[in-house]
Amino acid sequence: MSLPTFFLSHGSPMLALTDTPAHRFLEHFASTLPRPRAVLVVSAHFETDRPTVVSDPHPEMIYDFRGFPKPLYEINYPAPGDAAVAAEVADELRAAGLPVDVAPKRGFDHGTWIPLSLVWPSADVPLVQLSIQPHRDAAYHYALGRAIAALRDKDVLVIGTGAATHNLRVLFRNPGGMPAVDAPPVDWAREFADWVADRAAVGDAASLIDYRAKAPHAVMAHPDDDHFLPFFVALGAAGEGARGERIHNSYEYQALSMDMYRFS
Repeated sequence: MSLPTFFLSHGSPMLALTDTPAHRFLEHFASTLPRPRAVLVVSAHFETDRPTVVSDPHPEMIYDFRGFPKPLYEINYPAPGDAAVAAEVADELRAAGLPVDVAPKRGFDHGTWIPLSLVWPSADVPLVQLSIQPHRDAAYHYALGRAIAALRDKDVLVIGTGAATHNLRVLFRNPGGMPAVDAPPVDWAREFADWVADRAAVGDAASLIDYRAKAPHAVMAHPDDDHFLPFFVALGAAGEGARGERIHNSYEYQALSMDMYRFS
């Protein structure tokens, strides 16, 4: 039986330490899943010119943020990599006619280790990483996902991590300072997130791919595409006609939608 695919919003790095609805959802998420052979993680924080798969058997930690509390920099997540699964991913991409590089050494960026350390805190599920290409659009990343769809039949769980909304400029320029983590959401974030949920539920991949033209407040929600691109990889990897179920909906700091999706 083919596995579903998922998109997880990871929001602020403080997700790892803060007791929020999204934090609690991720802590219980693994109980809803079959245990996979490995997880292929597509993180918004792994950016390359060409698709790149990490074959590192023992990835180290990357603390790719600054100005946060010391305990965040003390977290270690020693999940193993899996070179054999990385080779399978590379083979699927090549078979689809896509160029691919293999990185023998690269650690876990926070888009990987923050959400997945909550999902599998025992760090016993192998994680293989695949990069995004931020200079390419949603349609390209949907096709990238379609190229790896067969992995679902090989017990490899595809998870994209990014953000359902990601406008940090609004947060940092807020006249009253950074909003509280539990502040009510602003209208534009809620309306954009609800539009995505509606289109995903009916499998409207065409509208989702063209979200910058069709979704309300699209540019406000995503001044840049990068944090939404893993959503399209997960959607494409679920196969033709896939629908997306919003399995979690919450907001942090007014403007960050923490929506999570299951595609099947």
